[in-house]
Amino acid sequence: MSKHTATIASLISLFFVSGSSAADTQKAPNSLRVATWNVEHLAYPIDRGCRPRTEQEIADMKAYADNLHADIVGLQEVGSKEAVNLLFPERDWHIVMSTRKDNEPFECRDNGNPSTQQKVAFAVRKDLSLDSVKGLADFGLEREGLRYGLQIQVSDNSNQYTLLNVHLKSGCFVDNYSRSDRESCETFAKQAPILDQWIDDQEATGKPYMILGDFNHRLTAPYNHLTRQILRDDNGNRNSLINTHAETIGCHPYYPAPIDLIFAGNMPETVWSFKPMVATFKNMEVDAMLSDHCAIVTEFAQSAL
Repeated sequence: MSKHTATIASLISLFFVSGSSAADTQKAPNSLRVATWNVEHLAYPIDRGCRPRTEQEIADMKAYADNLHADIVGLQEVGSKEAVNLLFPERDWHIVMSTRKDNEPFECRDNGNPSTQQKVAFAVRKDLSLDSVKGLADFGLEREGLRYGLQIQVSDNSNQYTLLNVHLKSGCFVDNYSRSDRESCETFAKQAPILDQWIDDQEATGKPYMILGDFNHRLTAPYNHLTRQILRDDNGNRNSLINTHAETIGCHPYYPAPIDLIFAGNMPETVWSFKPMVATFKNMEVDAMLSDHCAIVTEFAQSAL
């Protein structure tokens, strides 16, 4: 076995020993379970685009989604509301789609098909109140193909939460985006202050909020430039933001540093508890994974007052 293969094998072993899986785990009473999942080119009809799927694959994805036992799921790389309905039927879920207009397709690298849309969406269980929806076009930088942010407000019996779903520019996997001349990092550098300002605005409200999605950036590293940026206000003071998956190991065998994350703000740990989980697939061989990202989950519980 090569050194490289051995390293990957040891990381996979570490993940399955230490990782907490959300699959088939019922959520605690009076808690809120939030998930984020990049579903990799989920399309309708299902045989289109860069990741065509069979009926069996869709059935397996639906069963996996059910086993998250989530109340709110942020999704990335969905083509349409019809695609989301394959996994989250409207009889049970509020479905909220990005407001971005469809962009021109590109040719898929692996199969030559025309691509389907890559948008963000939310699925919210209907026993929660969906109070407001806002598309955040600023994240798209007026460039075709860049994803918009999607903001919702949701209420349960105790609180109202503001949630932001993002899928930021890919390709800028460096510790300090501001010191890179890569085109992807120059784009990322224009999205970062939009995210930072959104956090500042939510901090000022004093009300619970969450940011989730595919950040395409390794924000579990405390020395990462964006990590330091979003955890502090304009005066350099530590804000309330908590990375609930700061200790998570990514599920993909080739990429142990996670880029799918769930942050919580205005939810102090003296009042709130966070249970982070990773929902592994039944078959974690790379070619058999249901998508190239696993869902991650955080269960939020508030202490009795």
